[in-house]
Formats: sequence, C-alpha cells, structure tokens
Amino acid sequence: MSLETPEEALRHRNMASSARFRWIFAALALAVPLTLGALFRRQELRLRALADHGRAGVATLTRATREYAEYRYEVDGQAHDWSVSRREAPYAPGAIFDITYLPEHPDLSRPGAYSAERFDAEVDLRFQHRALGGIFGFFALAAVACEISLRRMRRGAPRRAAPSPEIVGRVMAALFLAILIGVNLDPEVEAVQVALFGHTPLGLPVGVTVSLASTILFLPYFWVMPELMRIVMDALARGQSISRGGILVAITTARPELRRARAIVIAGFVYFVILMAAWIAFTASRGV
Repeated sequence: MSLETPEEALRHRNMASSARFRWIFAALALAVPLTLGALFRRQELRLRALADHGRAGVATLTRATREYAEYRYEVDGQAHDWSVSRREAPYAPGAIFDITYLPEHPDLSRPGAYSAERFDAEVDLRFQHRALGGIFGFFALAAVACEISLRRMRRGAPRRAAPSPEIVGRVMAALFLAILIGVNLDPEVEAVQVALFGHTPLGLPVGVTVSLASTILFLPYFWVMPELMRIVMDALARGQSISRGGILVAITTARPELRRARAIVIAGFVYFVILMAAWIAFTASRGV
C-alpha cells in the first residue's frame, strides 16, 4: 500500500478546490445577475405600469425634514405610506397634494402626474444592463480560471506557484465591492436612499452618489483582505481547516510572524462595526 507524498496530497487538495469553486463561481455568474436583474425588471415594469395606467389620488404630508418628505394616502380604505425627496413634495406637514398610484400595487406611488418622461429619467436601463454584464463577466471568468487550473493539474502539469495573498485578497475585496454596488442599485434600496439623501445629492443620481461613498468607505478593505488571506493561506499550508468558524480560529491562533496581519484584520472588523453602528444611528435619526 503506497502513501501519498506531501506534493501529491497538495495537488489533490488543489484539484478538489478548483473543481468545487468552478461550480460555485459558475452558479454565482448566473444567480447574482439573474437575481439583481429580476429586481430591476420588477421595478421597471411597476414604473412603466404607473406611467401607463396609474390612477390619480390625493395624499397628506405627514412628516418633512430638509432632505425628504413622508406622505400617507388611502386606496379602498387601506392606508399607504411613501417617502420621497423634499424637492418632489415641497409642502408643509398637513398639506394635501396630488399623487399617482398603481392600482394593482397601491403601495407604489409618486407625487404629481407620473409620465413616460419621468419614467425615462428615473430608470437607466443602459446602466443596469452594463452593471449586470460586468457582474456576470467577473464570476464567469473566475469559473473559467478554475476550469483551466483543474485541467492543467489533471494533465500532470507542474503546479504553479500559489497566487500571493495580496492578489487573492484584493480580488476578494473587489468582489465584495461589486456586490455592495449591486445592492445599492436595487430599486427597493434606492427608495430608502432617496428618503435619506434625496434624488440628486451632490448633483448626481442618488444611486451613483451612494455607490461612490460606499467605494470610498470600502477602500481600507483592499488592505485588510490581503492580510486576512495571508493568515488563511498560512493556516491552509499548515493543514488547518477553514470551514465554518475556521477563519476565526486561524485569526486567533495566527503565528507570531503574522501579528501585524492579525492586528490589521481585527482593526478592519472594528471599523466595520463602527460603520454599521453609525449607519443604524443615522437612519434612526432620520426616522427611516
């Protein structure tokens, strides 16, 4: 009975990993664009319908701040609430004004008469298609890279040097940033953004402004993620499992040589907690 050499064992683990992630990336290449595309399409159809056969109604402004306004209206005896930028509803609390609502989904409404021109200004289909294509391409290329690596190893080609933690970490950071921007472009999320910041903060569409701000706030993770990958790859090289809570174990048990990497990763976690706490406090202060 022959035993595997360390090199053979490592090759088999790499082949299993490439085979597994090939399918994971392929699934993500389909699932993420399809999910976001379905959300975009749903909102597009609802707004098209609102422009096509929306019904006129009246609403009462219930709350207003410098940036946004909330109003309430009734359809068939049921009350509905909606939020828009202050510019769309520049009225005093208690004022009554005209709105357009969607009969089949009366929870969707816009102040004033909603026309095809307003639909074109609100829905940027070209940008949506480019964003979805970019997300698909990213995951598809990752799946192809895994497939190429798997075929090379099956042919017995010499194992290439493992990618550096810097490359892996920054690719992961770019992936997370792409997902974050994709979430910001969700029409349902945009409704909350409009309530918080208005339609055109800084003179730009709210989705673009929030995505730019998110990118700036996310930039430190292009340094945090490589240090995390340094710890993870070191743990894997020592035969440590990274499944489930293994990453936390790898961080807490990192070798003394990785003290700096561990400190940066912990600082990144603290930074994330601070951002989340600040966001919760901000949204609560705006009543959203």
